Amino acid sequence: MPPDSRDYKNLTDYLQHLYQREPFTRAGIEHPVTVYYPADWQIHDLDSLLDPTPPTAESRDFAVYDYSYLHDLQNGKPGLHNGRTFTLKSLREKPLKLRGALGRYYDMLATCAAFERELRAAAAQGWMRAPARAAYHRQVQPPEALRRGIKRSAAIGIGTLTVFNDAGQYKALLARRSDATAFDSGMYHVLPAMMFGPTTADFADAREWSVKHQVLREVLEELFNMPEQRSPARWDFYYDHPALRYLSSLLDSGAAQLCASGIILNLLTLRPEISTLLLIHDPDWYRRVTAPDSDMPLATADETLRDSLVAAPIADDAVFLSHFPADLHLMMPAQATATLWLGIDLARRLISNAPAIDN
Repeated sequence: MPPDSRDYKNLTDYLQHLYQREPFTRAGIEHPVTVYYPADWQIHDLDSLLDPTPPTAESRDFAVYDYSYLHDLQNGKPGLHNGRTFTLKSLREKPLKLRGALGRYYDMLATCAAFERELRAAAAQGWMRAPARAAYHRQVQPPEALRRGIKRSAAIGIGTLTVFNDAGQYKALLARRSDATAFDSGMYHVLPAMMFGPTTADFADAREWSVKHQVLREVLEELFNMPEQRSPARWDFYYDHPALRYLSSLLDSGAAQLCASGIILNLLTLRPEISTLLLIHDPDWYRRVTAPDSDMPLATADETLRDSLVAAPIADDAVFLSHFPADLHLMMPAQATATLWLGIDLARRLISNAPAIDN
């Protein structure tokens, strides 16, 4: 259940005091995440955010591990899969860069996701007590926990705000998550949003350590309902998909842009999220994917609640928010809120500098 505004503020205040980091703020509301911003030259080079060293597996050495919470999720969500994830090894600010390791999805649930569950439950009871987090910080001090992913499985996420040109009006996509997701079910999120990890067996090809590669695959899965493949024979198995060929042609010509807007550290989970923007200037893209006889129809995946997709104009904050329930931030994961507004701000800047397009 989403927190109320008082609980949300209490969570944010508690985490700001604990980690001594400025929270992301929008319209006077502080959020329990902190943002690391890319250098200007990194905005148009997503993979510049990654250390080029391919991630490797490390020992499963965790300060705390919530087996009970993991078992509850496994019993309540039988479709969960303990896939490989890329995890945070270290974070450097100047230039902004993540170094990765290999982990497992279940370990993320039993460590980082459990941190959030514990703290939200405490806030709902009006008593900010987090014994598992305190036990973790007896081994890893808060400042070090922001820089390194040690003693937990800090799986890296990627959130992409998709903004497109609809007959001259730029709009952003949000949708609600379905019960098929492990957590945050029913909450609004950017599309696509994903766990960053390899698909090939045992991370067989280091070229999967790529933000751009992952985002393009998830665009196909979450916006065009391409079936997810586990352990495909080829790391680039989806490169011939017609929707990707079309989008790639737009990216190559400058009619679309794929950009980095920051790295968000969710202080609730102590997990990083790479924040990105897919900005499509060519109005033909939206016309084509929504045409009744489209050869590449827009269609969301099972992880998205049916008929929950909203396309809202981004020119003005108030107009954008009018398309959603009041206090939208209480119905979104905190990192998604930051990705949303970072993406909108970046999109506005890029649109203002873009050459005129015949709509």
